[in-house]
Amino acid sequence: MLEDKDRIEKRILELESSMDAVMQQSRTIIRTAAKLITAMHAKRMDEACEGLQKLKSANANLKKSERGFEHYSLQAHQEYSEAEILYRILTTGKVPSASQVGEDEIAYLLGLMDVVGELKREAFDSMRDKDVKKAELYYGIMLDIYDSTISFRSSSAVLPDFRRKQDVARIQIESTIGELVRRDIK
Repeated sequence: MLEDKDRIEKRILELESSMDAVMQQSRTIIRTAAKLITAMHAKRMDEACEGLQKLKSANANLKKSERGFEHYSLQAHQEYSEAEILYRILTTGKVPSASQVGEDEIAYLLGLMDVVGELKREAFDSMRDKDVKKAELYYGIMLDIYDSTISFRSSSAVLPDFRRKQDVARIQIESTIGELVRRDIK
């Protein structure tokens, strides 16, 4: 029969173990990024900064072990990008580049589109706090993100779910400007 059956079986078990490790690391990054975004919205920036350093380390470890399983770790890189981008916007008022975030273009763009929703929340929170200038700043960043990515047209195989994220971003931008205008009229 198969002369190297034992070797093949051993290799398959190694691959399954590697895939399981990548999936576990990815789940941890996704959960951690969500907690950090919650901390940022709650204005606990020291906690978010400390957590982001740990998240960067976990993301770097994932990059070392994901080879061959990048499909399973894309969401983790996207969520990491979202947390990193949001943190930088909230602390500097500027959108970082993909190289500053340390992710490839795909994870960066997917995370960037998700940041639009987080900025909508920040804009609404700012309006509730009667800080219209800050709300307008977040709205402007939302609009800049959308405008700078609207020309990207690609297959879902290359940019998974990107077109839907663009559509969602446009709706979020429209509702934010609607609320800003409504509050301005009052």
